[in-house]
Amino acid sequence: MDNLILFGRFLVRDGKVSEKELLNAIKVQHEINSSFAAIALEGGFITLDDFKKALSCQRQKGIKFREALIELKITDNDTVEKIDKAFNENTVRLGELLVKRGVITEDALKKALEDFKEKGTVFVS
Repeated sequence: MDNLILFGRFLVRDGKVSEKELLNAIKVQHEINSSFAAIALEGGFITLDDFKKALSCQRQKGIKFREALIELKITDNDTVEKIDKAFNENTVRLGELLVKRGVITEDALKKALEDFKEKGTVFVS
């Protein structure tokens, strides 16, 4: 059976970082990064009332926040793309964080990313 593997798990599996180093970096990443919904609100793409409506729709229907925005006609696809762009510009990636923390070198990260893209996204268990 094939299972998807996340980049952090790949790094641990290949011995590039320890489980503890990964968990610490993920914790910091969650503290630093804003969610798509927060970026939409904080960036002025939607109002607080729109945020509440979309969040309620998301929870009720089990869909992504961005899908709720479109379903409720709060935004269109172009605005969702703008929010995505702002989200991506304000997101610290796990690999970047591991390099900044001195857990892995930039060269080792580049090599690991190449390996991950080539063979690591799926493994057989």
